[in-house]
Amino acid sequence: MNAEAVLAQLKGVRCSGDGWIARCPAHDDRNPSLSICERNRKILLYCHAGCAVEAVCDAMGIKVSQLFHTPRDSRNVEPHIVVYARQQIAGLRSRLTPTEREGAATVVLAARKNPEPAIARALALAVEGELVQVALREGDA
Repeated sequence: MNAEAVLAQLKGVRCSGDGWIARCPAHDDRNPSLSICERNRKILLYCHAGCAVEAVCDAMGIKVSQLFHTPRDSRNVEPHIVVYARQQIAGLRSRLTPTEREGAATVVLAARKNPEPAIARALALAVEGELVQVALREGDA
C-alpha cells in the first residue's frame, strides 16, 4: 500500500510540510489531527488527539502491516553469527569422510531469540574435535 491509497480513505486531506494532515477516522474529528507521511518505504500515521495507530488502521479497514512496503515476515533475517556458523559448519562437514559424517554428534540446543551462546559452545566443542549439531529449541518464539 502506498501513501496515496491511505490518503484516498481519509477526509479533509491537505498538504502539511513534507506530508499531509487529515481528519482522524478513529474518533469524531472536526479539525485535522492525523499526520501522514511516507519515509523509508513506510507510511507513518500519528494522531495528535492520541488515537493508537491500530485504531486508525481499524477505522480505515486496513492492517498495520499494510503500512510497510516490505511485510514484516519477509524481513525475518537470521543474526550474522548464525549465518557465519552455518557457513563454517558446512565447510567442516565437507571435509569429513563418509564414516565421520555418520558418527554420533553432540547436539547443542539454542534459543531462537538468543542463539549466540549455544553457537559459541558448539564452535568450542568443534575446535576440540567433536562433531556438533546446533538445534533450535521447540516452542521458543
